[in-house]
Amino acid sequence: MLTLSEHQPFEEGTKRSCYVHPEDPNLCVKVVLDHSGDPKKIAEQRLEIEDFALLKQRNAPILLEHFPINEGVVETDFGQGILTQLLRDFDGQISRNFGDLIREGGLTLEFKQAIVDLKHWLRSNRCFTRDTGPHNMVAVRLAKDKWKLVIIEGFVNRKFSWLTRVSRWFSKFMIERELRKLDRRAQGLQNLWQSSRFISE
Repeated sequence: MLTLSEHQPFEEGTKRSCYVHPEDPNLCVKVVLDHSGDPKKIAEQRLEIEDFALLKQRNAPILLEHFPINEGVVETDFGQGILTQLLRDFDGQISRNFGDLIREGGLTLEFKQAIVDLKHWLRSNRCFTRDTGPHNMVAVRLAKDKWKLVIIEGFVNRKFSWLTRVSRWFSKFMIERELRKLDRRAQGLQNLWQSSRFISE
């Protein structure tokens, strides 16, 4: 069993916490946040494990470009943990949540280009995700002015997945709808950043 209670998470969401693997600095361990046995949080953890299994069935190396590499699951003192690659910037720092970066510094030209690149990839590979928003992404800094967005949860939208597989038109329609939601959320964070600058001035 992997002991995480002696360590601090490097990231906490509303439902789960992320730890650097105590024995491998290149791995992330994602566990349920408060360890209280909340069935909704446990269900989300289980759903992500199933998502990775579905992605593995596609057996497409291209999916690793904007999804993290999954290394399976591990038992921890906080319950079952999901093992994935730990995303790091070019300087070795742990990559940060994209939503947090927009709140702090706005939607820069480099970030806008990273969104364009992600959209192109999602369209080209017909990836119909469940919740494509900045809060579900990590921005990996590849170089000083170059970023790549990696979706860290909500990988597979099951609601209409069977129909998107058989109908290219419907697949395109649903993906575009999800991408419009991404644009709205990114712009909403940009508006918050602009408002905070106005108030501080």
